[in-house]
Amino acid sequence: MIRSRHLHFIIGMGLAIILVIVLLALIIFQHSGPKVKTPLVMASYANNRTAQVAMLIDGPVNAVSLHNQVQVVVTNSVTTFNIFVGYDDQLVSTHSYPMTVASFHVFLRSLEFANFNSGSNNPSLSQASGYCPTGDRYIFSFDVNSRQVERYWATNCAGPHTYYGDLSLTLALFQAQVPNYQDMISSLNL
Repeated sequence: MIRSRHLHFIIGMGLAIILVIVLLALIIFQHSGPKVKTPLVMASYANNRTAQVAMLIDGPVNAVSLHNQVQVVVTNSVTTFNIFVGYDDQLVSTHSYPMTVASFHVFLRSLEFANFNSGSNNPSLSQASGYCPTGDRYIFSFDVNSRQVERYWATNCAGPHTYYGDLSLTLALFQAQVPNYQDMISSLNL
């Protein structure tokens, strides 16, 4: 016959073992769930001289001599507007405009409100080339210390994309950084 004292000990040990198993299971399941990406606070990089945001508009797929790309690169000291011809990044025109830390901060905050850093990192969609061949592809990137922090793309066609932000607002914000933007692209195939 098992004495009452031994029975209490066995029941207590059993409950302790069950409690340890439950706690271990909770810890394991808590750390194995989906990882939620912490939103990037882009405006916190306004003072960083190496931080830059860029928009590249890649025009319709056509003859080399007709293919155009437009790029706007914004840092805390300058906005650079580039026009490329062909598919090999042949620069045909560049213009620079002054930028300040304060204006860069406001620009970055505005991009945050446009959900600029919202998108998919699906490896099968890492490149926009070939998608939307009769339309435009919009590639957005954010680099710090020569390292690409984010890169997403969208098109003006139906179909796949990785950029989940407000496309029309994002385009408008970048275009507004370049005086006479519409005049400078009016003759391009975009």
